[in-house]
Amino acid sequence: MSSQNLRWLNPTQPQTLYSAVMLSYFRAVGMVLFGSAYYRQLPLDLFGSGVATLFALFLTGTFVAGGIGITNERKWGYIFALFSACYSVLATLWVGINFSLGMGFLLRLMFDIVLVVLLVHPHSRSYKKIWFR
Repeated sequence: MSSQNLRWLNPTQPQTLYSAVMLSYFRAVGMVLFGSAYYRQLPLDLFGSGVATLFALFLTGTFVAGGIGITNERKWGYIFALFSACYSVLATLWVGINFSLGMGFLLRLMFDIVLVVLLVHPHSRSYKKIWFR
């Protein structure tokens, strides 16, 4: 995949994948702009502060890499996006159960669950199976 052929969005893909790519980018931008405390708490509780900070940066990168990979029809992109989405659901639930159940929690959880549903939808999976390399 050369930089000349690199695409950020692919409107020819099914609506489920196209929406998943846009939501994946949205989640990455949200982590950069509004902080990633929700996503750092689980590794912080399990491993300590150094790992938590690195994991938040890694997760932001996997959201972006997943979006780019799906757009360019790569299997690794689908795997990155699915990993990021599933971890986000788990981390958001971890924070919500252990700390607070405010409106921010519900909004984050909603976006995270929608991303997982878009990725595992039958249209997305069948398109991935046929077209992804």
